This record gives sequence, structure tokens and C-alpha cells, in this order.
Amino acid sequence: MSFRRIAEIVVIAATTTASPAFCQDADVSSNEPIRTISAVVESDAKAAISGINTFSLDLYRRTLTADENHFLSPASVSVAIGLAYRGARGTTAGELEKTFHFTKPPWDYLRANGQVLDTMTFSGPRRELRTANAVWLQDEMPLLPEYEKDVTAFAQAGLQRVNFRGGANAARIQINSWVAESTRGKIKDLLLPDDITKRTRAILVNAIYWKGAWAGAFDKKQTKTEPFTQLSGDQVSTPLMRQQSRFRLIERGGFKAISLPYVGHEVEMVVFLPNSAKGLPKFEEELTAADLANWLTDLANAERRETILTIPKMHVELRQDLKNSLISMGAPTAFSDDADFSGMATIPYPGEVPEAVGLKIARVIHKTYLDVDEVGAEAAAATAVGNIVVSSARREPPPPPFIFRADKPFFFLLRDLRTGLILFMGRYVKTQAERPLGD
Repeated sequence: MSFRRIAEIVVIAATTTASPAFCQDADVSSNEPIRTISAVVESDAKAAISGINTFSLDLYRRTLTADENHFLSPASVSVAIGLAYRGARGTTAGELEKTFHFTKPPWDYLRANGQVLDTMTFSGPRRELRTANAVWLQDEMPLLPEYEKDVTAFAQAGLQRVNFRGGANAARIQINSWVAESTRGKIKDLLLPDDITKRTRAILVNAIYWKGAWAGAFDKKQTKTEPFTQLSGDQVSTPLMRQQSRFRLIERGGFKAISLPYVGHEVEMVVFLPNSAKGLPKFEEELTAADLANWLTDLANAERRETILTIPKMHVELRQDLKNSLISMGAPTAFSDDADFSGMATIPYPGEVPEAVGLKIARVIHKTYLDVDEVGAEAAAATAVGNIVVSSARREPPPPPFIFRADKPFFFLLRDLRTGLILFMGRYVKTQAERPLGD
């Protein structure tokens, strides 16, 4: 089929969650309660969130590498692909709908998902969640009016014109700069020189950024370098943070789960810890979306218990092209010469090579950044004091604290408590330390 020429779309999802080097905000008293920023979603948005969460677990499993840390934002990937899905038709649209668990046909999905995107940007004292979308287009390529209207109105995507054919590297630098700015400088040099070619006609980008202080800060003086058991069974010295406070947690089937809220209680980190250092892979393999939803519901309804919590400081950076993973998950047509994105633009158009017949997705670049440490806000300490229960001498002594010691491989996620949307998902199975115990 040498007479056919398919122009290329590149899809980008860049996400970061960073440790917050926050100081006490000048406009917030340390004794003033920090109020939760509310979010309300209707039925279509709730269905979209359920679909994104189901896709999250599918993509997580498909992209795992044995014995390695993992961290990704399937929500970001879903939003970015959703921009392309709006223009998909036929088999291309059907495969994307099934693989990504999109809940509406292409011409309705951005409208349904727009409310979800609205909840993904907020800021308050010592925390910030933001998402941003953008579409970069070849200078003279016109978008169909319906497509342009929807990505602008519902995805709030800014449209930028560049010259991929005559200045691919200049376009790459401009896009990388936008991504770096959208992630507060954490995701740099996302696109490599080979990611953009003269055949590139559109780049669809989503960026998600989260920065928040713990609702209950860790005392840096309590952080100790101690053994962390890796999946191999080897032990490596790593900094383990420690605090004693009251947390929601549950335990069943050889696993413990704990909720670690951030300031404002809009977002939480949930850690799933096996009793055995080698128990994580089986849990990951067997966990279904329904199982995960049940875990999170039960955790939300659990009573807070006095707990001694130990968890490592974490830093993970990953970059991957998800193309092959998404093909194997059931969406090959979007990446082939048979792709149909005719709902996005009509090709050829004036100025395009006459043999061009359409668009296909060439790459899905996903880069993530995770940084977790002890940092918390001063207001959180006041909240922790409020959790102390004073007992009279006649009452029974309280039960001993629950021990939650994450010194072995674990699965974790960050989710929006207001909507249930899973923002990030990962595993921590090896530390950054290079010094095994005994060396």
C-alpha cells in the first residue's frame, strides 16, 4: 500500500506528585481548620470515573516490569487518549471505547468527561491539584469545527500551531517547555528528538500535577535508616519514616490497607501491604476493579485506630511509550494505517501531500515523577492533637497500637476522595539505595 500515507498523532501524558516544601502560609493561622474543597459530579461523570478506574488497573498490570518499581497515571493517559477518541470513527472508535472503558460514543464523551476534568484542578493551603490539556497542530491543518469546539469547551485544551514539517525540533522544544511549566518543572525534556518527525501533524497532551502536605506530618527526627526487604529477598538500607497517630485501616487475606490523607482531605494515599515480602505479585495479578472498589469502600468506612506507621521515603521517575501495551490491550487499529480519525480533521487538506489519507497514533509517551518524604504543614500538627483521646482512670486501657510497617514491597495509589477518581497508581519494591546490608 505504498500509495497511502498516514500522518501521525503523538499522545503525551505527563504526571508528577511532589513532596511539598511548604512553609506556613501567611494567610492561614496554625490553629485555623483547613476546609475541604468540595466537588460534585453527576451520573455521567461518575460513570466516566468508574471507567477510568477500571482502565487504571488494566494498564497498571500490562505495564509492570518484574522486580522493578512502577508509577503511572492511567487517568492522565485516559484523558489524553480521550482527545483523540473524540475524532475516532468505526473500528478505531470501538476498540478505544472497549480498551479504555469509555462510557459514551466519541461525539458525547468529552461532554460527559468535562465535569471530571473540572474537579481535577483546585488549590488551597499547602496543596495543589492541577490538570492541563493542549493540542499542537501542523500550521495549515484545519480541525473539523465540531471537534475543535468540543476539545476547547469540555477538555479546555489550548490549541497551538507549529510547523512540524519544517521545524520539528523547534516544536519539540516548545512542547517540552509547556509540559515543564504545567508540572512545576518536574517533567523536563519529555519529548526526545525521534518522537516528532516530518509526518507528525498533531500532538495531544495531558499533564496532571499534585503537590500536597500530609494531614499528619512525619517528624524528620524519627526517620531512621533501616532494612527494606526487596522482592528478591535481599535487604537494603533505606530511610524509613515513622509516626504514631490514628488512621483508617483494614486487614484481610494476608494484606493490610491504610489511608494516609493529605491536608484538606481531598486526596489520600492508600498503601496495600502484604504480610509476606513476596506476596505482592500474586495480589497484583488477582486484583480486579471490583475487588479494589470494595477495598476502598471498606477502608473509607473503617474506624480510625491508633497506629505505629513506618513507610519509606520514595522517589520514582519513569518514561515509557505505551503504544505496544495499548495495542495488546485491544486497540491495534488506532496505531495502524487503517486508523480512522476522520472526526478530527479531513485529510488531505490544502498544503498537505496529496497521497495523505488520514491520521494514526504513532506514540503514547507517558512520563511520571514521584517524590514522597516527611513534609507536612504546621496546621496538621494541631489536627493530630485533636485526635488524642483522654481517658479517665476508671476506663479500660486502650488496646496496643496497630503496627503498619511498610519495610517490604507494597502497592499504592493516590485518589480523589471527593469523586473516587484514582489519580496515580504504583508499586514500591526496591529502594534507591545501592548499599546492601552487610557491605
